[in-house]
Amino acid sequence: MKKTILIIFISFVSSSCYKDNIYTNYYSFKDQIWHADSSIVFNFNSNESTDINMNLGVSYTNDYPYQNFYTSYSLLDSSKNIIKSEMLEFQLFERKYGYPIGSGIFKNFFLDSLVDNIDPINKNSEYILLIKHSMRDKELIGISKLAVDVTSK
Repeated sequence: MKKTILIIFISFVSSSCYKDNIYTNYYSFKDQIWHADSSIVFNFNSNESTDINMNLGVSYTNDYPYQNFYTSYSLLDSSKNIIKSEMLEFQLFERKYGYPIGSGIFKNFFLDSLVDNIDPINKNSEYILLIKHSMRDKELIGISKLAVDVTSK
């Protein structure tokens, strides 16, 4: 009986913490090279008017030549108006000792971070998320995937 009550309690607590997923997708880079002149485009729409959390994940390898990674994003509405635009820094390797930050093993690692909280998006509207790297290199090596996860708050 106590086990049943415990299972029901855990199920209730975990379901109350659940956030509605609006959009999840990833982009794989050919030969693990991200060209400076290419913006990664993600299109999504919302079924309800809600505040959102936007998470960005980066899959990288030991071939990445720097400790950090600068990226910029722009979120546009269906009329191509910019809702939010910002430059972000991801620390991929620890500064002092150089070990990879995030999850992973051997050569491949993944770092996921909350990018932004965005106040209400409109119901039944289309949105465009543009992401590009903001590093000085024309070809950024060692980045294998870019993931986007949009959830309601």
